[in-house]
Amino acid sequence: MTPEEKYELFEKYCSEELSAEEKTEFDKMLNEDATLQEELRLYQELHSHLDTTLNAEQELSNLKKNLKQIGDTYTENTTPVKKSKVIKLPVWSYAAAASVAILFGIYFLNPGNPSYTDFANIPELSIVERATAEEDIKGAENAFNAKDFATAETYLDRLLKKDANNTEFQYYYGIALLEQDKFDMATQVFGALLNGNSAYKYKAQWFEALNQLKQEKYEECMLLLKGIPEQSEDYDTAQKLLKKLE
Repeated sequence: MTPEEKYELFEKYCSEELSAEEKTEFDKMLNEDATLQEELRLYQELHSHLDTTLNAEQELSNLKKNLKQIGDTYTENTTPVKKSKVIKLPVWSYAAAASVAILFGIYFLNPGNPSYTDFANIPELSIVERATAEEDIKGAENAFNAKDFATAETYLDRLLKKDANNTEFQYYYGIALLEQDKFDMATQVFGALLNGNSAYKYKAQWFEALNQLKQEKYEECMLLLKGIPEQSEDYDTAQKLLKKLE
């Protein structure tokens, strides 16, 4: 079973779209495969998370798992060093000290997991349709491409109030929210696109995976990445990120 097929099967299971025969067969597979059970559990958590956010209800508590920053732990456990008498050291000792500092810096600042900035390639906003709201479109483009995402959000929100079903506006609006760490709002936007059939369906899935990555929700990120099909333009990058997370 390919990751895409598994993702589709999980979606049908959670949405109660499996036939009685299919459900019986799937239950049998679950009983025989502990790994599949765990993958389904994670998918159910993510599925519930998306549904809850889309309905503007309180987010499930079991999705609020954040890893502690190694640097924070290190800082908390470090005691102040008393000033001492300055002693001149030979030249070679400075080189040795620098090497140790570099090694510790790598250890504490690079815990091993990929980060959002490693993979977030923000596309340029260039809206094709200019029949209406010319001023707002121009403002959205200028602000978004200048990485002024707060201003871009304002313009895109205004455009969506005039054209709520415009998936292009929705997509870039979601990115503007994500860049401002408005995670739940971004999930609401990407989730709606993910559940639709527009050209932005899998683009939204990729950015929702990055949304989870930015929050250090690695398991949820992996689950979304596994559901991105090969025909998606983000598939190769998604696979690279997936390998780093596994």
